[in-house]
Amino acid sequence: MVQHAFELHAGEILGVAGLIGSGRSQLAEALFGLSRLSSGRLSIDGNEVRIDSPQAAMAHGLAFVTEDRKETGCFLALSVLENLEISVLSRDFVRCGFVRARPLLQACAAVSQSLRVKTPDLHERIENLSGGNQQKVLLGRWLLTGPKILILDEPTRGVDVAAKAELHALIARLAADGTAVLMISSELPEILAMSHRIMVMQDGRVAGILERAAADQVTIMGLAAWTRP
Repeated sequence: MVQHAFELHAGEILGVAGLIGSGRSQLAEALFGLSRLSSGRLSIDGNEVRIDSPQAAMAHGLAFVTEDRKETGCFLALSVLENLEISVLSRDFVRCGFVRARPLLQACAAVSQSLRVKTPDLHERIENLSGGNQQKVLLGRWLLTGPKILILDEPTRGVDVAAKAELHALIARLAADGTAVLMISSELPEILAMSHRIMVMQDGRVAGILERAAADQVTIMGLAAWTRP
């Protein structure tokens, strides 16, 4: 179980690094209510909150893009539109039990266009899109919820260089607009390039938190592999 102590600020990208098995993904899952925290408290805007389910996490403004888009992210047999709209079907676009189809379609089209998703149309099955475009759709799904806190687990895994650059620009823009971003990545160059601060995990605990100016690959790996006396 994950034990942790850290702060995440609005407009910040907090990178999370660590070796395989360090507890990075487990931390993300616990914050989003997919598993239980072993101890500690979680506060948002200074108020202690209880998050024991994804629904509770979403109600508090959290969003989570998982590390495996094919297994736990995309609904591969469904369309781009259906993959986008699924996160908001119980929110502003439903009234008296009926989906407000036109406003929902307009919102999905707008976010798809803003993210430059390359697809023939929104009715294309998402499995036919490239990995980078699938990842954009997953991000777009959560952007429709207007999250305060965005948790990204390996956000550019398995995408080409051009798509990675676009995703990086999008993440930076979200942070600049005030979103708090927790970004997990096994790629240290990505962590160093994108993060304002870097949290290193080991055995489900925080081994250290570094300011970007004080961080390099050697320091990060030293904390990740440090053996406690």
